[in-house]
Amino acid sequence: MQPLEAWIHANVALERVDSAHLRYDTMNHQAPQDLPGVYRAYDPDRIYDWVDLTLIFAYLDALSTTGRVLDIGTGDGWPALPLAPHVREVIGVDLSSARVEVARENLARFGYTNVTFTIASGEDLPFPSNSFDGVVVGTAIEQMNDPRRCLAEICRVLVPGGALIATFEHLGGYSSRSCLLHPLRHPLAGERPPRVRGVMTNHAYYTPRAAELSEKVSEQVEFFKRGNGFLYRYTVKEALPPREAEYQLFIRTTNDYSELLHEKAVSFPSRPGFVRGAGEPGERALTDDIREAYGLSFLKDIEGMIEQGQYFELDHFDLPTLKEALEGVGFSEIEICSRITQAAHRFFIDLNERGILKGLCPYFEEICAALATLWPLIPPQDEPVLFTRSRRKK
Repeated sequence: MQPLEAWIHANVALERVDSAHLRYDTMNHQAPQDLPGVYRAYDPDRIYDWVDLTLIFAYLDALSTTGRVLDIGTGDGWPALPLAPHVREVIGVDLSSARVEVARENLARFGYTNVTFTIASGEDLPFPSNSFDGVVVGTAIEQMNDPRRCLAEICRVLVPGGALIATFEHLGGYSSRSCLLHPLRHPLAGERPPRVRGVMTNHAYYTPRAAELSEKVSEQVEFFKRGNGFLYRYTVKEALPPREAEYQLFIRTTNDYSELLHEKAVSFPSRPGFVRGAGEPGERALTDDIREAYGLSFLKDIEGMIEQGQYFELDHFDLPTLKEALEGVGFSEIEICSRITQAAHRFFIDLNERGILKGLCPYFEEICAALATLWPLIPPQDEPVLFTRSRRKK
């Protein structure tokens, strides 16, 4: 536990809540508002749309079904909405009522008739056993209080032989110690990488390293005005063992300090890109300058004004514990690799720089679908998100 986190536990009255309540209910938009397939139609004139559609087709290829699909932790409607044109039915669930409301708004924009969004917990799915041909999850299982219970629920609602396709944040990633063949070259050589303990590899030996975290620990803070008071937010992620925690401290105003706190809130450097809600500047890394102005000494100075706090704490999977957890609830044929996103991005950037991509726009879906079939060849090395397929035992 980091010093700032330890101080919060020792000096603040804390209530433990779930991440849906503390994190996702507070976001105006979870996904970037330009996300294709969710907030707008795919456009082959935009390079990233090629990348995102390739990932959607990777989900479809790994699912091996066009039947009834469940999307757990759907957020603003991804990947449920992009999958909708390609399957018979999609049901998206999320514990956050705010996320379900936004997902329904996005659904109305597209007008799909085979998609339903509902509020539900992945740890207690309101569906009969054997009721889905496939399940998809986008980095949501590790956001739950009991991810193993969620995996057991997924196994229960899948038909025998049905596939779970899930991505997981990889706080303690893997990197190669030897030269890798480019993953896109294997099909041309007629090779398929071997399975090593259920992990798809690329003829290389992998050792643990932090893929998502540039160091063993990542800390972020945020300070802003909320109503008649102020809110201090602190997030910590650790690679060994992989875990994350988030804290929100509610601070009351006083005549003596209100002007000072207002100035500190106004001075907090805004993070580029989307933020959770109106007036929130976005979390910033606890660099030396941020630490000096908004770190532990700042909290100690305002300790008497901190009324209460809320937090959640999550344990993340690494490769061995992920495989063990999947097997433990009844999954087999487990394949663990990385998302095809980075490889696809390099591929389409190269085509664009060569002046080729523009001429391929008429074959947008066909090319993305073909590239997507290479998803098992992407090793779990530097990509911060793992891509897994496993099947319920028949």
